[in-house]
Amino acid sequence: MVILSLFMLSWVYKSLMHIVYPLKYEKLVSEAASKYKVEKELIFAIIKCESGFEENARSAANAQGLMQITPETFKWLSECYTHEQNLSGQEIQNPKTNISYGTLFISILLKKYKTEKTALCAYNAGMTVVDRWLSDKNLSPDGLNLESIPYEETRKYVKRVDKAKKIYKNLYFKN
Repeated sequence: MVILSLFMLSWVYKSLMHIVYPLKYEKLVSEAASKYKVEKELIFAIIKCESGFEENARSAANAQGLMQITPETFKWLSECYTHEQNLSGQEIQNPKTNISYGTLFISILLKKYKTEKTALCAYNAGMTVVDRWLSDKNLSPDGLNLESIPYEETRKYVKRVDKAKKIYKNLYFKN
């Protein structure tokens, strides 16, 4: 009876976790992850933390869509990286476009900053801010890694994404 109860409890917990941490847009995430060589669990974690999978989400800073891309970042990525000139500003809301551009952006940040923590800081606070932090010896003695994150919002964001990524990895992507 105890074993059956534990099994049922485990099943209920896992079922609940699948509801709270869904694999919505799995095909789009898989395509973007493969194209830009970013872990799927990181993309799902960013979407979960940025928009909660609400494709019409919009922040106070005018970041939009599933991965909360600003129109400025969208324009920069389309001009400098994808060279897709025919995209309208409304395309930022399209899940396929938003996931593709958000994944492209995080891949650029991962290459630039070398660590996921610093790349996530830049995704949240912006590259200019993170570059300034990295040049401050009190925050980054080596100029590459942040020992502390000055913005509370960014500190919390990095922790939330890291936690969500670990949950996604354990729920869906264990090898």
